[in-house]
Amino acid sequence: MDYAFTTVGGCDGILLSGRCTYEDGDRFHAMLRGWDFAASPVVPLDLRFVTFIDSAAIGMLFMLANRCRESGGHVVASGATAHIVRALRRATLDRYIEFR
Repeated sequence: MDYAFTTVGGCDGILLSGRCTYEDGDRFHAMLRGWDFAASPVVPLDLRFVTFIDSAAIGMLFMLANRCRESGGHVVASGATAHIVRALRRATLDRYIEFR
């Protein structure tokens, strides 16, 4: 997994790309440390370049959603391919993250 802090829909956001797997835990935690949840509790998340996601990475997205909720915000995900959206919905992530 690669990530970048970028502009998503005119707002600061996070762009994820590549394969998102259990091996990305350290990178994911670095991403969380780099985001200022107090200043930006709503996190636009661009998933258009994610090609694969495993259950550990889905758990990391749950963690992101929880951090946002603790700050009074939420995650808004966009651009995911149909097979990524199906995987995230099967894991009931759509209860915690808004998909557009």
